Formats: sequence, structure tokens, C-alpha cells
Amino acid sequence: MDDKARKEKNRTIRENGKATRLRHASMRPVVVEMKLDLKCLNKAEQNKLFLCFTECRWLCNHLIALDTETFKSFDTKTRDITSLDKDGNTVNRNLTMPAKFIQSVYSSLKRDMASLAAKRNKTGKKNGKLKFRSSYDSIDLNQYRDTHWICYGSAGNKNGKYKNTVHIAGIKRPIRVFGMEQIPYGAEYANAKLVKKPSGIYLMLTCYVPVNEGNMHSENKPDLGLDFGIKTTITTSEGEKYDITVREQGRLKGLQKKLARQKKGSGGWYVTRHLIRREYEKLANKRKDKANKIYHDITKGRSLIVMQDENIKGWHKGLFGRQVQSSALGTIKAKLKASDTVLIIDRFFPSTRMCPQCGALKEDITLSDRTFICNSCGYTEDRDVKSAKTMLLAGRHEMSCTLAEYKRTPEERISDFDTSYEIWKHSAKRPEMGKRPEAPSSEH
Repeated sequence: MDDKARKEKNRTIRENGKATRLRHASMRPVVVEMKLDLKCLNKAEQNKLFLCFTECRWLCNHLIALDTETFKSFDTKTRDITSLDKDGNTVNRNLTMPAKFIQSVYSSLKRDMASLAAKRNKTGKKNGKLKFRSSYDSIDLNQYRDTHWICYGSAGNKNGKYKNTVHIAGIKRPIRVFGMEQIPYGAEYANAKLVKKPSGIYLMLTCYVPVNEGNMHSENKPDLGLDFGIKTTITTSEGEKYDITVREQGRLKGLQKKLARQKKGSGGWYVTRHLIRREYEKLANKRKDKANKIYHDITKGRSLIVMQDENIKGWHKGLFGRQVQSSALGTIKAKLKASDTVLIIDRFFPSTRMCPQCGALKEDITLSDRTFICNSCGYTEDRDVKSAKTMLLAGRHEMSCTLAEYKRTPEERISDFDTSYEIWKHSAKRPEMGKRPEAPSSEH
């Protein structure tokens, strides 16, 4: 290819990429998780697929060991590298995986190093270097129809729309997958990830579908306040309580005892460790399923949801660390914070101690008091439900003071609770104090 043809090809690629990004900006991304059925491959093809993950680990550790100048000048067409074996000896390796996988590993490390540099420039502290990896469980497939592609056809389809096979670069035989029916009709395929888990190999396919504005909010529900806790995981201002705790099964405890009795590094030890990883994956899937269902139930049809910025990470270190570890509180919080309809209240807001009716603070409330009784007005309510209602009032007050479409006059906004909330807010941020006081978060 001469220079003129190369420039024309690059120009066409840039224009097509720009048009694709512009089209995807008005669409909704959906990630579909599909499991590869490796039984349709022979033993050599299965070994070749698993070898791709091993070679990615070799290449990743080889690149991490390079100095900065050598790393920047690394040629992605390189096939001969060096790595260390389990005894720390240098071994020459020859890469047989597709060139796109080599480019993917190199690009991923460049992004990681750029993130470290940005964090170092922001904080002014040293972050150290990237560590060597003992496993490489995710391979980026960044170009549809080159690194991966979905087969069309009528045989073996659901309603004759999709064929349940996928092609992966480097594997000649099409691979049957489970979960093809999750792909929305008319979706536009994009990049994907090949992920290795204890239960098998999965394809995380990113699709883009048109946004259906008519079905996004099919029903209008009232505003909602949420209270996170230990005894009751999530409590709403409507009085509904969710328990998203998934306990460890007896099989997992038995496997852990068995692993402790086995010799480390033996064949049986590796088999037992693999079974333990599968059990932990099942637990994670159950928590994820619960979190997704509860998130959908909470957010569907809501225009405003108010929650407190709870210190979930700090709860892990307390007396109830095991209960928090067995729940999906962190997942729920992350999903809610990413939603546009959720308003976050300050972590130090005394939602447990403040009365939602008169705004008075009850200083003598303890963790054993499950019912809130106001000393000023006599208001009585379940402790967690009262906290959720208090946060909802605080969120509405914040919106009425800041957002133009909700802004009201001081006469319309005035109430015992609003006045008490404003007093607390200003007293907690007095400039002469130098720093925020150690106000207690909401006890649960």
C-alpha cells in the first residue's frame, strides 16, 4: 500500500468512527453477558482459548518490567518476550495469540499508567508502580467483525432472529453461547470482553439500542427517602423494608476446612481452591441479582429519591462487618449514586436524631432504641422509617433552595423542620471552626 492509499484509508476510518460515535450518542448502551459452551470445541481449541489468557499475563508482566523508554517504543508486532516462571527464573516465550490481543494488553497498560500519572499530579503523592499479575482474566475485544462477531441465521434461533454462536479471533470453529436471547432486537453490536471466571468463560458484549422515551417512566410514583442500616438493610419512607443479605452456605465452610487440611500446592489443593472460588462466584451472583431487582423496584417511576452518603467502607471495620460483607449495600449505593433521580444528603446529617415534624434533635437515642419518640412534640415512629422520612424532607428542602424549578419563597418554605435543618447546616460549616466537626452519622 502506497502512502496515498494509506492516508485515504486512515481518513475513511476516522470518518466512519466519528459517524459511529455520533450515532451511539443518541442510543442506550446495554451489556449482555453470555456464557461460552466449550463442549463444542475439541481439546486443542479449548487449550488454545485458555492459552490466550496465559499469554496475556506473560505479555502484561513483560511490559511492566520494561523501563519507560522501552515501553513507549514497544512494537505490538513483537512475538518473542521474556517472563518469569514460578521459581523466578527468566524464560523465553513465544506469543501465538492474535495481534489484536497484543494491542489490547498494551493499550490497557498505557491507560493504567496514564491514570496513575493523573492521580499523582492531582494529589502530589507517589503512587508506586504497577504490580505483576498472577492472573489475567479479561481480554478486550475492541473491534467488532475483527476480534469477534455474532453469526446470523435461522437454524437454532429463538423466533428465527438470532443464531446462538459467536466467532472469536484465533478460534476457527464458531462457539455456541448461552444467553443470546438477552440481546435486544435491532441492537447494534460494539466492543466486547472475554472474561474468565471459575464457572467458565463469558463474553460481555456491548450493544447499542434506540432509546424508547415512551416506556422510560410508565408510572409516576411519589418521592422516596432511603435509609441504609445493618438490621434492616434498606428502609423506605413508605415503610417498606428490604433485606439484601446473602449468607454463606455450609458447603463453602466445609470446603474451606478441607482446604486448610490439604497440602498447599498439591493437586487436590488446587481443585478445592477452584471449588471455593465457584462458591464465592455463586454468592456474588445472588447478591448482584438481588441488588438489580431492588434497584429497579426502588427507582421505577420515581422522579426524586433521597439517600444519605453512608460510610459503607467504615461499616466493614465495625462490630457488624460480617453482616455488611454478606449484603449488597455497596452495590446498591453505587447504582443509586449513578442515577440522575437520586439526591445525596451529607454523611453527617443527623437523620436518626432529628424529628421530621418539629425538627428537634433527640440526643439520648441509642442503638437499642428501635422506636423514635420525640421529647418535644411526642412524634412516634419506627426508627428506620423515621430516618427515611427525615432524609426525604431534607432532600426536598435542598431542592427548594437550590434548583430554580423547585425554588420557593422563604414564607412558602418556612417550617419547624426547615428552620432546624438550616440551623444545623450552617452550624456544621462555620468558617471559624476550621474543619467540619465529628458529627455522628445516622446510627442504625
